[in-house]
Amino acid sequence: MSSFRLSRAILAAGAVIVGVILFLRPFGSLTALAVTLGIALAIIGVGEIMRGREHSSPTSGAAGCLILGAAMVTAAWPGLPVTGVGAAVAVGLGVYGLSRLTDAVRKTSANRVADALLGIAGLSLAVVAAVAPGLTLFTVALVLGVALVWSGLAGLYYSFGRRAGIVRPQAPRVVGGVVAVVVTVPLAVLTGQAWENVPTPDDFYYSAADGPHGSLLKAEPFNGGLPDGTSGWRILYTTQNEAGRPAVASGIVVGAVEQPTSPSPVVAWAHATTGVARGCAPSLTSNPFAAERLPTLASAVDAGWTVVATDYLGLGTQGPHPYLIGHSEARSVLDAVRAARSIDTLTLADKTVVWGYSQGGHAALWTDQIAAAYAPDVPLAGVAAAAPIADLRALGQTLAASTGNDIYGAYLLSAYEQTYDDVDADEYLRLQARLPMQQLAQSCATAEPNLGRSLTRALAVGAAPYVDSLDRGALGRRLSENTPIGATTTPLLILHGDDDQLIPSAVQAGYVDRRRALGADLAYRTFPRRDHDTLVAADSPATIELMAWTHGLLD
Repeated sequence: MSSFRLSRAILAAGAVIVGVILFLRPFGSLTALAVTLGIALAIIGVGEIMRGREHSSPTSGAAGCLILGAAMVTAAWPGLPVTGVGAAVAVGLGVYGLSRLTDAVRKTSANRVADALLGIAGLSLAVVAAVAPGLTLFTVALVLGVALVWSGLAGLYYSFGRRAGIVRPQAPRVVGGVVAVVVTVPLAVLTGQAWENVPTPDDFYYSAADGPHGSLLKAEPFNGGLPDGTSGWRILYTTQNEAGRPAVASGIVVGAVEQPTSPSPVVAWAHATTGVARGCAPSLTSNPFAAERLPTLASAVDAGWTVVATDYLGLGTQGPHPYLIGHSEARSVLDAVRAARSIDTLTLADKTVVWGYSQGGHAALWTDQIAAAYAPDVPLAGVAAAAPIADLRALGQTLAASTGNDIYGAYLLSAYEQTYDDVDADEYLRLQARLPMQQLAQSCATAEPNLGRSLTRALAVGAAPYVDSLDRGALGRRLSENTPIGATTTPLLILHGDDDQLIPSAVQAGYVDRRRALGADLAYRTFPRRDHDTLVAADSPATIELMAWTHGLLD
């Protein structure tokens, strides 16, 4: 075997090995993924240089050198962020695609059809790498791994087959090119749908935590998607984090343009899951109350009530965000009410009702738990929770046993790991899922679901990201601590859909029984054919129940 053919065989063997690693994706850090992708690009680049030499193609030779440069950036730049890794990989794959297309057009390739197909596939995969690298890099790793294994095995066959006198057929290259195009072109189109523009907090969200908790730091007019006849303000105020240290949170206040002659009762709204990244604050969106599914904003204001909606700590402001962490969520709710009282054009009554949905249901129930001690100046007339995530250990079991709810698990693990020193998210995740789940936690849940976003997340995270149930060990103990289960004299209302898949009806009913056993005055209403989302839809009977119950308390 000639030295050139031996070099090709060694390169092909390397392609198979690296391809298997990329396919299995055993990456616990971005550095490991970047280095492996860099080695993969280096193999592609060397292959192009050798191809240029074999076919006298200056385009392939030059492209190979450029791809090697991208490989060096990807693999050898310490601390390169995920966007940088995605850009470098996209450049390398894009150059490969352009090189193959150029050779096909110039008739300098041995198989123009195969090279044209591989060129299209390379450019398509470059688009996938560039669009949303936080998640799409894992899809690129999977597809590139399969491609390297295929080409490596073909290279080994050709290297040793030619020595044995076997004719090198062109059909497998064409078949490989067709398969590559069929996979990568639709993937590029769907990945384009996965693009998510997470808002960036502006200067409004930055301030020192001066003054006692509940102090209004800033207020400015807010008009995003508000009903006619209402006025809105975006507010920044002081609160406390889970450790009891001063912190800053943001929110929205909505009241009637024509204020009532008597002080307005307050409805404190605790919103559902939007994410744990700073850019996921409802007040950063153009229509926050639609996105966070507040069912009856217009009706509440028409009734003469003022709605005070916290973003919670860490959404918009500096975090971490206390996702499903009771005390800090509740402090954000109570301190928002206090801060709203400082808006000059509003006159607010002490009487307050808390509404919450999903994560906000958890926050609302915790608001009742701490209000008497933390904010005795905010007396609660009642607390209503729609589809509350209340029994957190049961949630941990549900997330580990189900599919399609990985984003909730990503948020939960991220928040608890940042808040509690004894919780290590890696203990609960398979090695292949650790980095994808970290990246998934940086996306927002408010983006409209679509096939591209769902496919991208599924390919990145995998079917079974968890090693075991999330209700064990240190995380399990912390979940128990954050389950609102204490005694109360506040009237409570829990609304739940019978078809809820995130919080099964049996779990919610068990939680209600525990609260009633401790003496809680708790009304429990269930609604057939309503799931976690449709429970608070505009046409849901739960909305009528919520308004009637609140009128009974405030009127």
